Amino acid sequence: MLTGILFALLSAVLLGVYALPSKYTKGFAWENTWGGFFFFGMFVIPIIVTFSLVNDIWAIYAQIPSWVFIAMFALSFCWGIGNILWGFSIDSIGMALAFSLFLGVITSIDTILPLILVPEGQESVIGTKVGNIMLFGIATIVSGIALNGYAGILRDKSKGADVDNKKDTKTIRRGILFCVLGALCATGFNLSYHIGNNLGKIGSVAELQFGNEPWIARLAVLLPIFMGATISTMIFFSYKLTKNKTWGNYSKVGVITAIVLVILMAVFHDAALVIYGLAAYHLGELGTSVGFAILETGAIMVATVNGILTKEWTGASKKSKLLLGVSLVILIIGVLIIANGNYMKINETAVAVVENNYMILR
Repeated sequence: MLTGILFALLSAVLLGVYALPSKYTKGFAWENTWGGFFFFGMFVIPIIVTFSLVNDIWAIYAQIPSWVFIAMFALSFCWGIGNILWGFSIDSIGMALAFSLFLGVITSIDTILPLILVPEGQESVIGTKVGNIMLFGIATIVSGIALNGYAGILRDKSKGADVDNKKDTKTIRRGILFCVLGALCATGFNLSYHIGNNLGKIGSVAELQFGNEPWIARLAVLLPIFMGATISTMIFFSYKLTKNKTWGNYSKVGVITAIVLVILMAVFHDAALVIYGLAAYHLGELGTSVGFAILETGAIMVATVNGILTKEWTGASKKSKLLLGVSLVILIIGVLIIANGNYMKINETAVAVVENNYMILR
């Protein structure tokens, strides 16, 4: 279990810093930076890495029922739409509120549903002691995310950037609606991974039948997810680049540095998702619930530290800083509660196996 938690934390660090280079992509419009990121991160890098490292990728997929890929593709297509809607909501309600709403909804859904959608032959932990502990940990994390967002709102107000004074009610409502809808769509990533790895057994087939290492086997799970998101994001960004006539920014003199930074963003992001797959693998049957909760919580912490280091909190009120610190403590407590629940589940499984073997021997 410790290995899984460490992998989840490492994944969170990479996910928390992947967007940092976007602050330094000079000469690029917003759609240049993020369109390039999605192109490299969702299409180019996954295809190159997967086909280079995974043994017999097509033979692996031939072992998997077609419904698995249909479900994964649909959910990942929604994941791409979710990221786009979240980007729109930031302009309407600000980064602090958008970030807390987005991650709060995602964490709630993506850590609870895997507890319900269990492989055939296994029982859900919902309603059990372990399940209650997990749900309490999830509730703790969501409350920490909400407090983190509120701290960000207070920070903006204390620095003279009160969103409520700048945006009318209609705009704010639309921003909140886009954010919540975006979060609902973005849950498609973890659910798609859960279906492909836990229900469809793509990772197990790649590892056990075709001799791939665990981390390489999970690349076979991620590739269909990336392809679904590629289509939805590329349709949007192609439209945005054409409408704003910013395609030419990619060919301007001196943009090599910006392109390198965009590729670096994609590498960090994709590495975070691959390592998350390893975390889910090592955390066992509840990996897509426990691992995702740790991933999202850790990413918020890292992003907060980035904000502090880049002086986003300079000039903020003492109250906002205090609430920020309290929210981080609550998030850590929530992760510890969930980790304890997973540890109890692992012990229960081990005891059940021993008792079953004993009965067989008798």
